[in-house]
Amino acid sequence: MRRRGAAPYRGRPGGRRGRRDEMFMIPVNYGRGSDAYWVGELFRVLWRYRAELAPLYWLAGCFIAGAWLHAVHPNWWPVTTLAGIAGIATVAIRPARLVERFPLLARWRVRLWGGGFIGYVSAWLSCAAIYGATAGPMESFALLGAGVFAGPWLWREDRRRLTRVRIVRDKFPDTADAAGLTGAKMVSAIMDRWGWTARIKLRRGQTYTDVVKQLPELESALGARVGGTRAEPVMEDASQFTLRLVETDPHAAPVNWEPRPVSVTGKPHLSITQPVTVGLFEDGTPITVPLLRKHVLIGGATDSGKSGLLNVILGRIAECSDAVMWGIDLKKGMELAPWSSVLLRLATDNDSAERLLKAGVDELEKRAEFLMGRGRREWYPKSDAPALYIIIDEYAELSALGQRYADSIARRGRAVCVNLIIATQRPTQKTMGENSAIRSQMNIRFCLKVNERPDVDLILGAGKLSAGWDTTGFDGAGKFLVSGPGMDTPRRGRAFLITDADVTATARTYARTGSVADTAGAGTSESRSDGRSGGRETTGAPLGVSGPEMALWAALRDAPREGVTLAVLQAATGKGRPWIYRRLKAGQARRHRDQPRLRPVEGHHPPAGSRYVSVRRCPSCARISRAPAR
Repeated sequence: MRRRGAAPYRGRPGGRRGRRDEMFMIPVNYGRGSDAYWVGELFRVLWRYRAELAPLYWLAGCFIAGAWLHAVHPNWWPVTTLAGIAGIATVAIRPARLVERFPLLARWRVRLWGGGFIGYVSAWLSCAAIYGATAGPMESFALLGAGVFAGPWLWREDRRRLTRVRIVRDKFPDTADAAGLTGAKMVSAIMDRWGWTARIKLRRGQTYTDVVKQLPELESALGARVGGTRAEPVMEDASQFTLRLVETDPHAAPVNWEPRPVSVTGKPHLSITQPVTVGLFEDGTPITVPLLRKHVLIGGATDSGKSGLLNVILGRIAECSDAVMWGIDLKKGMELAPWSSVLLRLATDNDSAERLLKAGVDELEKRAEFLMGRGRREWYPKSDAPALYIIIDEYAELSALGQRYADSIARRGRAVCVNLIIATQRPTQKTMGENSAIRSQMNIRFCLKVNERPDVDLILGAGKLSAGWDTTGFDGAGKFLVSGPGMDTPRRGRAFLITDADVTATARTYARTGSVADTAGAGTSESRSDGRSGGRETTGAPLGVSGPEMALWAALRDAPREGVTLAVLQAATGKGRPWIYRRLKAGQARRHRDQPRLRPVEGHHPPAGSRYVSVRRCPSCARISRAPAR
C-alpha cells in the first residue's frame, strides 16, 4: 500500500513494476559524448546534405555496382550499355510526363549534362563488369568522371538557391521575431522556378489575419523586394499559413495568347459548359474560370488591362459552339467593333443599349416560359439553343433605364443562361444604380490594379482587402486577382496578351452567321453606329439566339392578327417546310393549351376580339395564323 502523501509511481526503478522490468533493461548511454550520439549526428549530416554529397554517393555506388557485376554477372555488360542508350534517348526525347515531373529538363544545359552523365556511368559500369572496378585505370576514370560532373551539379542555380533557403529556414525564428510574428517557425520549404514556398507554423493565438497585417514587415525582415511575398491561409489548420517568396517575377513579361484548336470544318466546337482559360497564375498553372450560368464583373483603374481581359473572355466564348454574344460599347464601338463578326448585336449609345437590354429581358422571359412549358428548371446550352452573354463595357455610362434592364437580367438570367459580363472602373452603389443589387449578383469577379485600397472591397466584396486581396501594388497591365467558385485564396494571375492581330484572326475564324458584320455587309442600306442598318436591327429579333423549337413557338405566339407565312417561320427557325409541319403536328398531339397546333381551315382571318390559343393554315394562300379559342 502506498504511503499517504507519497508521489504516485512514475516509472521509478525502485517500484514493484520497476523491479520486474529490470531484467529487460539494457543500459545505453545517449549522452552528448557517447558513440551512439556521434553516429546519429553523422547520419543526420549525411542525410541533410545529401544533395551536396551526391558526387561522393555516385562514386561509392559505381564502385559497389562495378565490383558486384564483375564478381557475379560479368556477362551483363550489354545490359548496362543498352540501359545507358535508353537513358540518353529518354533525356533527348523529353517525354511530357518526365518534363512535368522534372521541369529542369526543359533546359538544354540540363539535358546535355544528364545525357553525358548517363552515358559516362553506363560506359564505366560496362568496362567494370568486364575488367573489374579497380583494374588498371578504372579508379582514375571514376574519380575523373566524378570531378567533371560534380562541378555543374554543385554550382547549378537551384543548388545555390536551395542553400539560401536553408539559411533562411535556420534563421527564420529571428526573422519572424523582427517581423512581429514571434514564435513562428518554418516547417518545410520547397523551391520552384521563380522562388520558394514554405509552410509556416504560428504560435498559439496567432492567425492568418495577423500575418496579412505584418506582411510588409516580413518582406523587410526577409530582405525581399517590395510586393515579392505572398501569404495564403491553410484551410486545414488555422495556426499555419503558406509563405511564398517570388525572387523573379514570372509575370514581368506578357503571357502570349494561346488560341484553342478549331475543328476540321473551322467552326467552333468547344462547349461553354467547360471552364475557359484566361491566363496563368504565378506558379505557371492555368487560370480556368467557369462561365456557365455565371455573371462576371471586371473592375480596375484606367490602363490596368480591363479591355485586354475582356477581349480574352470574348475570344474564349467565341470558341464555344453553344454560346453567342451581344455587345454594348459606350465608347462608340472602339473596343467591341473588332468583334463585330462574332457579336450578334452591338449597341454603341444609350438608346440602342436600352433596346438591346430590353430584348435581353424579353429573351429571358421567353426562355423561362419555354422551360415552364417543358417542366424544366435550367437551360442546357446546345449549338441550336446557345447560352447568351451580354458584354457591357463602361457600365457606369448606361442610362437609368438600361441599368434597370441589366438588373433584371442579373437577378433572373442565371437559370436560363442569359448572363452579363460587365467592365467598369469603380462599381460603387451610385455607379451600379442606387436601388440596384446587380453587384451582389456577380458570381465571378476580376480585380485589376486599383488606385485606392477601398476599391478592392467594391470590386471583390466587403472584407476582401483585410483578408489579403490587395491590388494597389500591381505594376503591370493584365495582372489581377480573381474571386469565384473554388477561388477563395488571393493568387496573383495575369491575363493572356491578345493583340489586335489575334482579335482579328479569332473573330474571322469564329465568325457567326447573322452577326453585326454579316448583316451590315449583306444589306445595301447605310450602316449606323447604333447597331442598326437601314432602320432595321442588324441581327434580327432575339429569337435567333434560341433553339429552333423555341423560335417556332415564339414566332407563332408573336404573329400578327393577319397571320404569318411559312417563309417567315422558315427564316426564324432555319428549318425546312417538312420540319415545321412535323413540329406543328407534334404540338397538336400534345394538346397543350399554349402549344401551337395545326388545324387546316378555309379562311385565315380570325374574328375580332377572340382569344388565340392555336394555329391554322389556309390552303389557298399557305398563310398560317392563330385560330380563336373555342
